[in-house]
Amino acid sequence: MCNEVLQDDPDHLGALETLAKAQWLGGQYKEVIHTTNHLLRLNPHEPGYRYTRGMALMSIGQLRRSADDLRFAFAQSKDIAFRDQVGSALQAVELWLSEEPVAGKGDRISLIEGRSMGSFSSMRVH
Repeated sequence: MCNEVLQDDPDHLGALETLAKAQWLGGQYKEVIHTTNHLLRLNPHEPGYRYTRGMALMSIGQLRRSADDLRFAFAQSKDIAFRDQVGSALQAVELWLSEEPVAGKGDRISLIEGRSMGSFSSMRVH
């Protein structure tokens, strides 16, 4: 259904949000990043999109980029419950970064194989 809507309107926010949620539930984190990049081009002021991308980045081990998105989402939002959720994720990422070995230039580290590193309940924060 989302793909049909997106064929007619590739910038349909609702269809893109639903697609990102389905990709998340399917463990397709690189696809989530691609979809949330599109959403952020359309609405850069939505902290839920940045949070979702940050969580997907965390799930594939790109912790520095994840921390950047989570910090930005935290700063953008005025919703206390959402800020608590983002803050918890950010604390975990910062802890992992503080324990990261300094060998090599890459910012990827291996997380627990096959496990989701968080979830999101809503793409948009009102």
